[in-house]
Amino acid sequence: MSERKIWEFRNQTVCAILGLTFDEKELSEIFKKLKLNPDRIAAFEMHGSLVKACGTQNKTSRQLDKILKNRFEEYSEDIKRISQKEIYRYIGDRNAAGTPNGMDIPLPALIWFAVRNQHEDIDKIEARVYGVTHMYGHLALRFYDALHRALPDSRPEDVVKELNDALRSNEKLQTKSKRLEWKVEQLKSAIESVKEDRSGINTVMEEQKQLNRRLVSNLEKFGGEDALGQIEDMKKEIDLLTKEVGTLTSELLERDRICDMMSSELRPIEQVSESCTEDIGKSVDLNGMKVAYVGGVESLTPHYKEAIESFGGTFCYHCGRCIHGKKEIENLVDRTDIIFCPMDINNRAVNRYVKKACKTRNKTCRFLRSSGLSMLIRELEDHAG
Repeated sequence: MSERKIWEFRNQTVCAILGLTFDEKELSEIFKKLKLNPDRIAAFEMHGSLVKACGTQNKTSRQLDKILKNRFEEYSEDIKRISQKEIYRYIGDRNAAGTPNGMDIPLPALIWFAVRNQHEDIDKIEARVYGVTHMYGHLALRFYDALHRALPDSRPEDVVKELNDALRSNEKLQTKSKRLEWKVEQLKSAIESVKEDRSGINTVMEEQKQLNRRLVSNLEKFGGEDALGQIEDMKKEIDLLTKEVGTLTSELLERDRICDMMSSELRPIEQVSESCTEDIGKSVDLNGMKVAYVGGVESLTPHYKEAIESFGGTFCYHCGRCIHGKKEIENLVDRTDIIFCPMDINNRAVNRYVKKACKTRNKTCRFLRSSGLSMLIRELEDHAG
């Protein structure tokens, strides 16, 4: 099917298409684009000049044909859903039965596609399109006149703008209304939550009141406020006595430690070790058992070693300071058979590490009351025996 050009349309058809497509501002821009002179020419004169130019094939009509074709190209797929012979019916009544749903094509595009393609009945089609649009023109003029008389202080052209503004305003109000409804629902939910919390608080307060009443009743049984004052005085006295006992215990332990150290250092160690080991070594033998000594007095380390070896054991020593953490103690326990750990020199952390490592590995651990050499010898004799 061949495609007709704008200069092949009837003048009234061209007039309708141009008049519906371009407003006054666009007419002026078209004139500039086509390098025509729009100066001091009224809008109806520019419109008439374009309609007249489209009566024949020329540069202006060819450019207008191209402009209109590009303008209406976006509706080319939708218009295929309507027969060319029936487009005029759709122009006359877009709500008629059989009208394709979801179609929104402007009136000048409908006229353009109705007369664009060559058809055996093109004259009838164009006449019908003209008849429909002609009656639309009368209807529009009557409506324009009615608006002009009903709105003496404003232009009828502004009515559409005002309606669009009102529509946008209505959409905003609907959005705000939905937001307010959502907030109302949130408030209702918050109120219900507050009511539940309040009910829970009232229950707890009632339980607390009952507990207070029982406490008051029990207090009355034990002598009232005087008994409460006596209890408080007794608590203070117990606290003071506890502090004093702790202080005295610390002093006694410190004195005991100092006495052991002094006795160990002042005693002729060589004679003690020789006399002790001569008698004990004859009947007691550790049989090469690996013995570890953790902590103690570092200056007595050689004597610890001598005493353990005199019993037939292998001496292992650890200073009692865990520079690398408890892993260091665990390694020591793994390679020894028995561990001696004096409590007066080591800190509590080392003692805990030793105790835990020995327990998990089923090794013997003996905590000594002091780091004196005589204490070690007694424990060795006791263990070996």
